[in-house]
Amino acid sequence: MTDAFSYDLLEYPSHVHPQAHPSRLAAIGRLHGLAAASPAACRLLEVGCGDGLQLLALAMAYPRSRFVGVDLSRAAIARGEAMRQTLGLDNLQLVAADLAEWDPGPSPFDYIVAHGFYSWVPDCVRERLLALCRQALSAHGIAYVSYNALPGCHLRRLMWDMLRHHTRGIEDPRERIAAACALLECLDTDVAGSKLYGEIIRSEARDLLRRTEMSVLFHDDLADINQPFSITDFAAHAAASGLRYLAEADYHEASDAGLAPGARERLAARANGDRLQREQYLDYLKGRRFRQTLLCHAEASMREAPDSAMVRGLHAVGHLRIDAADGGTLDLAQGVAACFTSGDGAALTTDHPVIKAALAIIGNAFPGAPGFEDVLAAAREASRSPHSIEADAQALAHAWLSAFELGLLTLHCDPPDFATEAGAKPKVNALARMQVESGSDLLTSLRPSMVRVDSVLAIELIRLLDGNRDRAALRRDLAARMVEREASAPAADASAHDAAWWEARLDGMLEDGLRQTARMALLVA
Repeated sequence: MTDAFSYDLLEYPSHVHPQAHPSRLAAIGRLHGLAAASPAACRLLEVGCGDGLQLLALAMAYPRSRFVGVDLSRAAIARGEAMRQTLGLDNLQLVAADLAEWDPGPSPFDYIVAHGFYSWVPDCVRERLLALCRQALSAHGIAYVSYNALPGCHLRRLMWDMLRHHTRGIEDPRERIAAACALLECLDTDVAGSKLYGEIIRSEARDLLRRTEMSVLFHDDLADINQPFSITDFAAHAAASGLRYLAEADYHEASDAGLAPGARERLAARANGDRLQREQYLDYLKGRRFRQTLLCHAEASMREAPDSAMVRGLHAVGHLRIDAADGGTLDLAQGVAACFTSGDGAALTTDHPVIKAALAIIGNAFPGAPGFEDVLAAAREASRSPHSIEADAQALAHAWLSAFELGLLTLHCDPPDFATEAGAKPKVNALARMQVESGSDLLTSLRPSMVRVDSVLAIELIRLLDGNRDRAALRRDLAARMVEREASAPAADASAHDAAWWEARLDGMLEDGLRQTARMALLVA
């Protein structure tokens, strides 16, 4: 069984990948001096697009842009084409084709995205992808290529070798998955050898069983081809095709904030001003396993270091927590420090009144993406800044860039529009409603991102948010649906409730549900 047909035999799970969103790619490009196209008026190609879920979300958000997806799996493209037609997205084209033979046409693309592709195809296809980026990328265009990385994947390779050996000769995908899982479960108790070896194998086996969807295990970990690369080797491959390293899509991965001061100094000395060498040594120190690398044309005029002045044309998103100095409300006075943190441990401490006010504004706006100038004006007013606009703008721009480098904020150029509050007749985006109707609880937001809806009540609410119902109609119809749900449940009995009971209960729940739906970025503006 070839890898080409395996994606038709066993569906690969559909997800969107926020790191590959053109609003984020454009922001990084502009920070580094590229005149990157706005996602609102661009051409984007996704190679290995599967059923095109990411492209469907983008085509909805940016009707003036053009999107093309190509994939070898005819089954995946057929699924995506059916969704495209239902959604009426004329600015999206999905193509079932072999990349080695496909002609992208004469019009260049501002963005080329290849997620989960490079490490899982033969050398000739990798070369074709990079040649396509060189051929079809616009002068200021950006290519996104993700791949398994070294040195971290040396450890995962132990598992790949074991699993491929154990499942050799098994053709049926589900039988291969079952055999692989059986081996992984046994490794928890059966592995011997040195204490270090045992700890590594048990940890890797548990991680695969706990975190990996079974279809992903089949396509990624059991694939005949699964080749990791060091950043220096990947950059050399790209350079041979006339492409140049720009940055990482997960920009904060380049941060050395997690290293001790002495380690940071030694890292800088070893790199000696060479960005790629710095990235390589940082990978050695962090054990990185996966990279999402951005490339541009070798001759493109770009800056090695980001320019904080370019932040002033961007937007910021941050799910922030504020740790005020006294444990109470945020004090905007000069000299009173506050620490802003994210869920994944990024942190920035500042006592600058405008910066404190600005970060609080961004945190309160989540998942919205306020623009720099609007935040600056609001922060100056909130802090009653006595300084000039230019002085505060420069300070805030440096702070935004630092927060971006740390992973506290994500920066965007012309981010997608969606409602951050439920209006009089709220409406969930058409793609998410389509997913709910198909029985899925994993939905595509308009940020976009994947969000899981974890209750029957929330699922039924989303079904009703078609833009035609006000609060009274939502309460009435949601109550009726919950009555139907209870009546059809296998354990339905005398404890089932009537519509009046549900309507009374929804008086205290509906608004919370609508707020949560808005916070998940599911509502159209």
